[in-house]
Amino acid sequence: MQHEVIRLRNMVAVIVTAVALGASQALAAAPVEAGKVYSGTEGEEVAVVPLTPRSDKKFILRVKGTGSEFDGLVFPYEQNDWSTRSTEQFNYSTQWHGRKYTALHVRDTKYELYVPGRQRPIRLAYDEKKTAALKPEEVYAQHQKQMKDGTLAKLMAFDRKGEESGHNKELAATLQEMNNACGTSVAARIDWSSINEDQLKELSISSFCGTPLTSLKELCTASAIAKQTIQEKVKQVSCRFGSALEPKIEADRVIWTTSRDAPNQDKFATKYFKQNL
Repeated sequence: MQHEVIRLRNMVAVIVTAVALGASQALAAAPVEAGKVYSGTEGEEVAVVPLTPRSDKKFILRVKGTGSEFDGLVFPYEQNDWSTRSTEQFNYSTQWHGRKYTALHVRDTKYELYVPGRQRPIRLAYDEKKTAALKPEEVYAQHQKQMKDGTLAKLMAFDRKGEESGHNKELAATLQEMNNACGTSVAARIDWSSINEDQLKELSISSFCGTPLTSLKELCTASAIAKQTIQEKVKQVSCRFGSALEPKIEADRVIWTTSRDAPNQDKFATKYFKQNL
């Protein structure tokens, strides 16, 4: 009986050793180190896994439970560190639709997660239990799969058509407000051929192009005479980007040429319409 107990103990020891060895070999096979998990109060979670060598400050992050497009994705990230002797401060940034996107910001023991579709950051805390259960090699395997099948490349690349579509929808909403206030059926469009990729990445195109529409709406609201004038004289608004703020009116069409560096464009638009309509 005693020999049987000893034999069973030896078998268990061998199994435990084999499992531990297998896990360590799997971790060694993937260029990752042990990671950490941070959790929110409503099931949000982010796993932060460093790639080797750690001195390169390359990481992969897996987000879960946020209800955003980031859930289940394992993007590559860079760590940007501004820590001092007294304060620990850094963030993790990736590429999202061609732009630099900072997802996780850390300041001492304060952790904030930013995801698309949620304007406010998600407060997180270090999760010791989930960190202990984290398998960094599995996170890396997910990352590799998503890289190979093109999932991440598609989301990281700049999508000009998608960007244009989004701005067109935002401009349409501003136009609807203007038409409702003025009792008009003015048409508006953005001249996308005048806008380069850098401008599209950096600027809120729909806001720049919405300026004349907002100005016309306010004029209609403020004065019955202005409202009637706009009804009679404005049928189209076209927006384009140029080297300076140079609007003009041709027949019943407003051609709004705007520039990123022109100040006080809303006041300029109101003054221009008062003088030229």
